[in-house]
Amino acid sequence: MTAGNQVGSQHVSQRRDQGCLGGDTMALRKPNAIIRSCMFAVILLAALFLSFELLPSAKADEEVCLKIALPEMADRDQSAERYRAAMAEAGLCVQPVWLPNKRTAVSLKRGEIDGVFASGETIQQSAGVPLVAGGVVVGRPKSLLITADATVHALSDLKDKDIGVWLGDDRGKQELVGLADIITVPGGAGMMLRMLRHGRLDGLLIDDFSLNQTEGVPEGYRAIELETRTSYSWLRKEYEALLPQFNRGTDIFRAALDMTNPESKS
Repeated sequence: MTAGNQVGSQHVSQRRDQGCLGGDTMALRKPNAIIRSCMFAVILLAALFLSFELLPSAKADEEVCLKIALPEMADRDQSAERYRAAMAEAGLCVQPVWLPNKRTAVSLKRGEIDGVFASGETIQQSAGVPLVAGGVVVGRPKSLLITADATVHALSDLKDKDIGVWLGDDRGKQELVGLADIITVPGGAGMMLRMLRHGRLDGLLIDDFSLNQTEGVPEGYRAIELETRTSYSWLRKEYEALLPQFNRGTDIFRAALDMTNPESKS
């Protein structure tokens, strides 16, 4: 064998050796790469799992500001500020929303508001969405019939009479069905009393709390007490966990309105 052939053979042998070594290295690298990929995938899945696990608590930590419907009041700005301050003292953020009775149930159904400051149990049916009642009785308003007609002593005496009912007061309308000609009035107690004084109504059905937000029973008229209703604050079902703060805020607001001796719902 010539010197050139020997050199060539040595180069070929070296390349083969390198190839074998390279193959062994590649063989070693593949398991390592697979292990690294698997570890990365496990870490990624663990991170995703933890993020989903922590998501509810993260949402819970975020401050929720509830939109609560308040009835029309004479001093609406002051009442709204007192209500907001009372709930803040109880640890709850609220945004008071002034709504006529008629729009309250519709707004609850559409998700435009999260609760109601005061309503009877009929709100559950009229809203058509799951609601939870607060544990504090907001009030026990008396249902009153206001009229100047001396012949009227009860609802059964209202035949052929035009009786005003606050638009959205489904309970009041139910009481008068078949007993009187029902005139639904928007604009609250003030509008109903103006229509009464102008002779457009023979009487009106109203609760004593709403009446006291105005000038009271007009001169020449009288109030006939019919029944006592019970009203609570209400929240949409998904905010049930906030009821303790909500109840506390209601107590504070009642005190601010001089509605003393808060009652607990039995």
